[in-house]
Amino acid sequence: MSMKRLLDDLRPMDWFAIGVLLIYVAGFSWMTIRQHESFQTNALDLAKFDQAIWNTAQGRPYKISLIQQSIVQSHFSPILAIYAPLYWLWPDIRLLLILQSVCLAAAGFLIYRFFRDSAPWLGLSVFLAYLMHPTLHHVNLSEFRRVTTAVLGTSAALYCLFKRRYGAMVLGLTVALLSKENAAFLVVGTGLYLIFVHAEPSTGLPVLLVGAAWLVLVPFVVLPALGTPQFLPHNTGYSLAGKYFSYLGRSPVEMLRTLLRSPSAPLAYILRPKRLKAVLRFSWPTGFLFLLAPEVALFGLPFLGYLLASNSDAMGQLAAWYPALLLPLIYWAAAVGVSRLHDHWRAAALIVLLVAATAGYVTLSEIRPERWPAMTRFRVTEHHRQVELALREVPEEAVVVAQDPLVPHLSHREHIYLFPWFPANPPPEYIILDREMRTYPVERPAYRTLFHNLLAGTAYEIDQQIDSFIIFRYGEEVRPAWEHSARFGKHFTLEGYDIAAAPPGKAFGAVPVQLPAGSKVRLSLFWHVDQPTDENYTVFVHAMNQDARLLAQHDGWPADAHRPTSVLPCGTVFRDVHYLTLPQTASSNVVLHVGLYDSKGDRLLTQENQVSVTLPLHR
Repeated sequence: MSMKRLLDDLRPMDWFAIGVLLIYVAGFSWMTIRQHESFQTNALDLAKFDQAIWNTAQGRPYKISLIQQSIVQSHFSPILAIYAPLYWLWPDIRLLLILQSVCLAAAGFLIYRFFRDSAPWLGLSVFLAYLMHPTLHHVNLSEFRRVTTAVLGTSAALYCLFKRRYGAMVLGLTVALLSKENAAFLVVGTGLYLIFVHAEPSTGLPVLLVGAAWLVLVPFVVLPALGTPQFLPHNTGYSLAGKYFSYLGRSPVEMLRTLLRSPSAPLAYILRPKRLKAVLRFSWPTGFLFLLAPEVALFGLPFLGYLLASNSDAMGQLAAWYPALLLPLIYWAAAVGVSRLHDHWRAAALIVLLVAATAGYVTLSEIRPERWPAMTRFRVTEHHRQVELALREVPEEAVVVAQDPLVPHLSHREHIYLFPWFPANPPPEYIILDREMRTYPVERPAYRTLFHNLLAGTAYEIDQQIDSFIIFRYGEEVRPAWEHSARFGKHFTLEGYDIAAAPPGKAFGAVPVQLPAGSKVRLSLFWHVDQPTDENYTVFVHAMNQDARLLAQHDGWPADAHRPTSVLPCGTVFRDVHYLTLPQTASSNVVLHVGLYDSKGDRLLTQENQVSVTLPLHR
């Protein structure tokens, strides 16, 4: 069919449905991209998929350096390869966020398309209700998920199932299976539907058997054969199964024995009040209209039981992206059920559906109107923009270690690692951190220690800094830019220093002649421990103007208390970084006075019998 004929065939309601689809895709693409640009995305939830697809496009199928060596080792999702050719046209992580919104919206659009000729208002109403479901919004905003491709595949399979186009149905089910291994539960349900509802055992039985085999073979045979680290030692079983269903056992044999001995064991989780409430919360935005076609709704029961029986609260309470596969199913069931009603009952049912959908949106959705004023996750600041520009300057071929929210902005490279999980040899060329961002996988106190150990070390120089964001570049043995030898007592020698300055809102760089009010000065002192001491000395840095008036100061144990002098062995060399904020405009005549004092406040004298050394801002 030519494009002109296709356009001529479109009706006003088609244009409306297409417009709704485009508005959804545009809106959620904008939100997910802004969420990414404000550094609210993660290494293991977005970057590893992006790196796998990018590497596939570069001729390295499924290769990643984050956690595993291949993306198919932990979850069998070979469908990701279909995105690789698109990276030849536009190699940008934002493409995945746009395509995810397209997949989710298109899954609902197929319902409209199915009923376009027989009941267009029904199809449009169900499509609109589907787009308003709070779970759909949550899934769409959960970065990039392989399950969203499975959602589209599942909806396409249902479209073809009800059209009795079984060949095309198998294609849709194949897409779902290759996207997410637990889509096999829906394949099992589809097989049962074909056998008992369509009375097509010759088609349904193979589908049922493939789904059942997939549930066993992928986690317990295929993934271990691929070298998945989730496969526990001594052939005891797949750890994800053990993690989510550990009460049944650690291997298929143990799980089967437990179920045979105590078939009701999963009910202890399924019947928990919070889980039943979660099912109710998930269901009521549909007006429970899926109950009008129970035979359709029920073939999602195996998958729902799988989620509810898990000892994972996220799965059992239908949180995060876990119930995504159920979404097209319950709306297809609602559409099929309502289509069986007479005209006046059908109209009433659609009103109930739209009212319930609207109520669900305004009370449960993450993007409901009352939350709009506080949606900081979509707010991109000047700091974010500057950090993004700095990240683009990191060489594409460099081996990089980065903090969790920074990794997705650097994942188009063969080797990138999540801080602090990285091989020590050879040392990475860049380590990139931001103290104000999320610190996963370590808690903030541990992260603070790791950060200051890096900052106090002399293997990496400070390549760029924008407020709390720092790019460290490997230098093997970093030396101070300015030599300035001064010995304090018999314990410490100041070997030299670096100075950088940042006008308000700008990156650190060379010190300008005039420093505007609010400018920050970064002083990096390089100390050598000549003799051990039992005393914890405090380093002081005073900024003085030409009138010897104090402008700013910073006092503290070296390296922000991460190099207490009482525990430093002889020969230790470390970098001690201090920051001073100038309250008023200052000229190049400003000097810095540096010294040490003990716990009593007594200053440690230099060999020249001075209480401090003077360091100019300019050389």
